[in-house]
Amino acid sequence: MADLEPLLRFWRALDARFERVTSVPWGAVVTDARFPAIWDVNYARVESRSALTLAELEAELRPAIAEAGARHLHTVLFHPEEHTSLITEVSTRGDRLSWDAVMELRSWPASSLPPGPQVEEIRRLDQRFWQDLARSLREFDVTEPAAEDQILRIEREVVLPAGKRWFGVRDGAGHLAFGSLTVLEGVGSIDHVVTFPEVRRRGYATAIVGRIVNEARSAGARRVTLLAEPGGQAQRLYERLGFATITQIASTLGSVEAPNG
Repeated sequence: MADLEPLLRFWRALDARFERVTSVPWGAVVTDARFPAIWDVNYARVESRSALTLAELEAELRPAIAEAGARHLHTVLFHPEEHTSLITEVSTRGDRLSWDAVMELRSWPASSLPPGPQVEEIRRLDQRFWQDLARSLREFDVTEPAAEDQILRIEREVVLPAGKRWFGVRDGAGHLAFGSLTVLEGVGSIDHVVTFPEVRRRGYATAIVGRIVNEARSAGARRVTLLAEPGGQAQRLYERLGFATITQIASTLGSVEAPNG
């Protein structure tokens, strides 16, 4: 059985940076009225292995989401194998179901990688950085202006003050690739690893992840984790860099207009 407690420690610590976290018997409901377009900060965090119905979940989630002014119903299930009935309920209703592979660093091959592109820590977050970061959001299917604006505000107002660090490869015209590291509760999380399409297949992602892994170790992270699309190219890259898939978590996404379960 996968040990998800380190990931949950990190997740709880990050959620605590947002406006409201309401504890419930099966986990927590997290909301932030400053960012109503962002479902990752307006959602239900289901940590329990105990059976949970859609009606029980949404009795807690819907009022909180309405108060925050959000228009979606987002749930993250850390033990989806114990919630097949709930998954069936939301899927039957038409909510979107997605999966993430939870990967954890098991070795440190990045420390002995051959020389590659120069990766710098982006300490000066100037206008060019924010422009390039905004452009990178399109690679994660963020296209709505409101969502883009709120994600950038979360960076400035929440996660950078929480210690998030950015690394990248750049040329004179701007950044070519990005990746980030956040360490909370002794757990390092690697996120937003992206290379712009026109400069892919040059080893930038490998170099960035290798640098971040070493920075996480230097920062005292006892665990280093990340999420990846199961079976995707990124997952295979991370495996070559010493990460192993320990389990999968599930996410559901629907609209507040959906009828109650």
